[in-house]
Amino acid sequence: METKLKIGIVGCGRHMFEFMYNTLRWAKPVSVVAACDIDEGRLDKFTGHYNIPKRYTDFREMFEKEPLDAIICVINPQMHYEVAKAAMLSGIDVLVEKTPCLNTAQAEELLHIQEQTGRITMVGFNRRFTSSYVMAKQIAHRPEFGGIHMFQSQFNASPYKSDAEFKLSHIIHHFDLARFILGEIELTHAQRISLDETIGHTQVGYTISFRTEGGAIGSIQSASILDEMYPMERLELLGNKQNIVVDNIRNLVYNRPQGYRRDHYKPYDLVDGGDALVWNSSLGLYPRFSYYGYEDQMVYFIDCLMNGKKPEPNFADTVRTMRLLDDLDRLLG
Repeated sequence: METKLKIGIVGCGRHMFEFMYNTLRWAKPVSVVAACDIDEGRLDKFTGHYNIPKRYTDFREMFEKEPLDAIICVINPQMHYEVAKAAMLSGIDVLVEKTPCLNTAQAEELLHIQEQTGRITMVGFNRRFTSSYVMAKQIAHRPEFGGIHMFQSQFNASPYKSDAEFKLSHIIHHFDLARFILGEIELTHAQRISLDETIGHTQVGYTISFRTEGGAIGSIQSASILDEMYPMERLELLGNKQNIVVDNIRNLVYNRPQGYRRDHYKPYDLVDGGDALVWNSSLGLYPRFSYYGYEDQMVYFIDCLMNGKKPEPNFADTVRTMRLLDDLDRLLG
């Protein structure tokens, strides 16, 4: 009989309670033996609902008392850093939600500890597992696409508590998405606007230009001046005479050259190798599958644990992506 991994949960908030925990059902059998949250009411609700036997309000106490193989941590960047660090030093593998830290120095420290301890670590940049973006990357790397020459993306949000929090929560996602699809990027130009602020809300907008070693150019638009009830995310990849467009994660269109149809006086047939290919998510799987990548991410992480594989993205990826935030600040002066 296959041995079940002993998993601990750190952070029992809304994202974990309503969604993240349930992605474990797609993975190989695991045993969630303990959960931790500083809010006892939230902890009681979570452990009672999911029938988790042990409960803690101090993650360090949980690491000391429970024989955990791994933890899943969803809180905030500062606590992600503290929890991931303590877990690795306790001999525990880690899946931590993005963003796993507040700055590049913390990311470098987490990477150093990971290398010292040899723990398996993964960071939840879920866009690398989002169905439409995975398909877009696969298509764009086909020989027929002719290489990726331009990258354009948008990722917008409602007003945020602060500019720094917005960048850590949103801009960093599309920095990582660009790296996932294109490889390493170098920022070349950036612009920022700021709207009149109300108490507790910041409205900022960024346009960011970059290039790759292979000669591709790209731009990312990201702002906290929209309403999240509207479509908020878009990606376009330009190849040679064709492109891929992903709208709001749930719809992908691959536009291919149609060829000439002159003197074709009959109903058009679809052109093999031409015309558009379209994918959109099946609502028939709702609410069992989201297509946002969290399910595939969890399956991948558990598989890496079971087989001793090094997952991506990890803390090395976090260092590279956090450095792009530093570069953005330098460009803006």
